Amino acid sequence: MIKNLQYYKFCLYGFLKNLRFYEPFFILFLLSKDMNFFRIGLLISIREITINLLEIPTGFISDIAGRRKTLLISFIFYIASFVIFYVSGSYISLAAAMVLYGTGDAFRTGTHKAMIFDYLENKGMSSLRVRYYGHTRAWSQTGSAISSLVAGIFVVITSNYSFVFLLAVLPYLLNLINIWSYPSWLDHPSDSATRNKTNYRDTLRNLMELLRKRGMAKVIINSSSVSGMLKSAESYLQPLLLTIAITLPFARDLEEESRSALLIGVIYFIIYLITAAASRRSALFTSLSGSESKGMNYSWLIFVLTAAVTGILYHTGFHWLALITFIILFSAENIRRPICVSRIAGEAGSAPLATVISTDSQMKSLFAAVISPVVGYFADMAGPGFGIAAVFATLLIVYPLVKVKA
Repeated sequence: MIKNLQYYKFCLYGFLKNLRFYEPFFILFLLSKDMNFFRIGLLISIREITINLLEIPTGFISDIAGRRKTLLISFIFYIASFVIFYVSGSYISLAAAMVLYGTGDAFRTGTHKAMIFDYLENKGMSSLRVRYYGHTRAWSQTGSAISSLVAGIFVVITSNYSFVFLLAVLPYLLNLINIWSYPSWLDHPSDSATRNKTNYRDTLRNLMELLRKRGMAKVIINSSSVSGMLKSAESYLQPLLLTIAITLPFARDLEEESRSALLIGVIYFIIYLITAAASRRSALFTSLSGSESKGMNYSWLIFVLTAAVTGILYHTGFHWLALITFIILFSAENIRRPICVSRIAGEAGSAPLATVISTDSQMKSLFAAVISPVVGYFADMAGPGFGIAAVFATLLIVYPLVKVKA
């Protein structure tokens, strides 16, 4: 695998993108606003519905108008959302920040992956899709690990969950510079307004043909369902870590909130180091499974079964075991994601990649938008563990609908 300057730029993009210092404390930040899990679930739905509504249109914009500009727009929306989260004082302002964040996500998802796969095709390295994307994703997870540790320290120093949103602005500004330095041929610019209209019609036609292709719908649903389910389940990791932190004889000289913040940062740091290693082993998992299709199916079952077990352990008070199974969930997603994206890219044919991958991301957002309030409702009724177990155990019955054929 060639590790040239562009490889490192791709890795730097993921590393800077995942310096989301607020992420390990986002749910705790919302809980500190006196919200219940259902209202938090609604906020997540607002974000995901925004992504769902804008995903395919922004994919069209990316394929037609230019990918670098699309990514730059995305990061501007992210930065605006961070600022609003920092100053937010009401549910309406939080909802507005979620809309801005969702818009940024809609412009970003699919675009950068498409650039990577077009780059590999141009360089004659398409056979390395799983391995190459797995390595760049590993750098993203490394960024998450470092940001978790740094965020924990800053929360201890400032005693303020809001400050970490402001801290996240700097790496996103740096990523604007990194994105602009990408080679212009990855941008796919159009020559005229007439060409834009033609591209739009061709893109729509190619996408519809792709989705009618036998088995492609299952590939996308298999891929997107787990990613959407993880978005719903991961909301409850932070309250679990808070429960664990309170019971540990750790840094007793600090106040309870500062001690919890430091421990949460450390645990997230460890989790993301593990998921970074998992991403690097996507190609190995594919090889052991026998094919990309089998790898997608096996990892889907592993994820859903583990999620149901996680809920049961959480609900019955086995918090440390629940933490371990949460780590398995994150690892399963990071092993399978490069496999899924590679399979989708391989099936895309003449359909523009940014639009195809955006369709996958749109489905992910739809799953998250539907599941999050449901899990939140049951979590308020009988506890987070019960909410997770009830919803994810039920989802096992849909496996025949998502099983991908070789």
